[in-house]
Amino acid sequence: MNTNRRSLLLGLATLTLALVGCASKPDLSHIQDPNADFHSYHTFAFLPDQPSTYPSLVERHLLAATRSQLERRGYTFDELAPDVLVNVAAIVEERQGLRSTPGNFPGTESVESEDYRLGRLGIDLIDVRRREVVWHGTAEGRLSAAMLREAGTAADKTVEAVFKGFPIKPGARAAATTDR
Repeated sequence: MNTNRRSLLLGLATLTLALVGCASKPDLSHIQDPNADFHSYHTFAFLPDQPSTYPSLVERHLLAATRSQLERRGYTFDELAPDVLVNVAAIVEERQGLRSTPGNFPGTESVESEDYRLGRLGIDLIDVRRREVVWHGTAEGRLSAAMLREAGTAADKTVEAVFKGFPIKPGARAAATTDR
């Protein structure tokens, strides 16, 4: 994904951040490379962005939350010699669905169409040496305007939910060293 598109998607993440705050829980998924040894990775950095692109507040929240999750798992941020690169992307889609409204008497329900927003957040870890994605986690769910009020908290909760599928749990290993 080119960096212009990445920045655009992260800019759209304003509406995506609160997936965990949905009335119904978001759909979470993850895929990992069975040949990847996640204990052999010690350092990470984010995919470089274009120098002229300024990160939005939402992007900064998502990146900080992702960094925090990786550091809690013993990884060290290192822009100069990372073992893995991290890509964070979010997108919002306008959708239309059907909603059933109960009537006053049995059998008198009505069906109405409703517009809603579907948000998706994806986080990839890319092995620098192999140049391959070794882990991909996602969250997807309906969004509401009320979810935007606590963007920082929502970013933390959403990224934390995505990382529940990560092969190394928080505090599961001692702080990573950069000795190689």
